[in-house]
Amino acid sequence: MRRQTLLVLCLFTLSGCAHSALRASRDVTYSVRDYLSTALRTLAEADTDLEGRRWRAELETRAALADLGEGPLGARPVPYDGPPRLEVALELLERGEAGLVEAREAGALEHTRRATAALRLALTLR
Repeated sequence: MRRQTLLVLCLFTLSGCAHSALRASRDVTYSVRDYLSTALRTLAEADTDLEGRRWRAELETRAALADLGEGPLGARPVPYDGPPRLEVALELLERGEAGLVEAREAGALEHTRRATAALRLALTLR
């Protein structure tokens, strides 16, 4: 009985990790700039800084946006559930990273990868 309870708790935890906080509609396509700008706003409003990791992620995200230059339409916020959290910012950055790989924006991609690395480390330090 105890093993079954432990197994159920493990599965519940894993399924919770796979849940996305983003509420992206099928009808709306977001650009890399949208994801990075929303990640930057989320980082600015998120949890307290963990050994400067959130601040480093903010700087790298700003640098990635600077490398992308000005967009024709600006950035639209990507909606998400709940308060601004580091986990949400990480998911936004990961989606932006995927778009940068496709767009072959090397400079912005490197900054985004550094930002995601800083956030992953911050989340493991908790």
